[in-house]
Amino acid sequence: MGVVKIAVCFKAVPDFDRVVEADWENFSLAGDLGYVQRILGCFDESALETALRLGSAWAEEGKTVETAALTAAPLPSPLVKTLFAAGFDRVADLSGLLRGGPEFRPRQTAALLGAWLTSWGFDLILAGRQAGWADSGLVPLLLGETLGIPVITEAETLAPCPGGIEVRRLNGTRREELRASLPLLITLGNSPVAALRAVTLGARMAVSQRQAEKPEPEAFPGLGLSEEFPGPPRFIRETRSKTCRFLPGGEDLPQSLAEAGALLGLKPGEKP
Repeated sequence: MGVVKIAVCFKAVPDFDRVVEADWENFSLAGDLGYVQRILGCFDESALETALRLGSAWAEEGKTVETAALTAAPLPSPLVKTLFAAGFDRVADLSGLLRGGPEFRPRQTAALLGAWLTSWGFDLILAGRQAGWADSGLVPLLLGETLGIPVITEAETLAPCPGGIEVRRLNGTRREELRASLPLLITLGNSPVAALRAVTLGARMAVSQRQAEKPEPEAFPGLGLSEEFPGPPRFIRETRSKTCRFLPGGEDLPQSLAEAGALLGLKPGEKP
């Protein structure tokens, strides 16, 4: 294994904590959330940083390492510069290829990512365990199926070992240590490597002219990238309302929860 190719599949998502209340009340994928910054989730940050650390570890062993970060979701320009400045060799933005976007289309997203990875070649693929709006975590699993390679989930730490990679992961309530050969896909869960490294202004300026790759649809024939998207599921936001009733006082004050419940119209056994 003279050359090691490490790819990270990630997704920048809207910072939902900054969505105004009025937009939550009329929430839909067609809504304009352009004013909300797109950010990386903690699991994707773990995957990106882990890839760079693995690359450094293999480089110290005398191996040539190539790293790539790719996404099928909209990619903010500042994040592109951050990824290059952090040390990634290639950044690929496939968001313009999938008509209707990748949301709630895990199989199509996995097929697109798989086509790019196959054209590039890979040894190890990393991803956060979940990133999308529904947090289903399906894309990495479907990607492994598409590429025909094993998938290890919920990894916490990774390290090179003779013949492959050592994985420490959470299996239910217990932790286990695995050794696996490459090629392989691994999802990062609650890792102590919780954030992508900070980059200096000088590092960002050094890569200011570099741009993310944006391949044309013709590069991936047969994927049905131009097929019409039937539309996202209908979103319903759960709403709760609170009411207040004043209980009688004085001599009419309820003497027990059961009496208070009866005055409030609650069913027997239902607590007020």
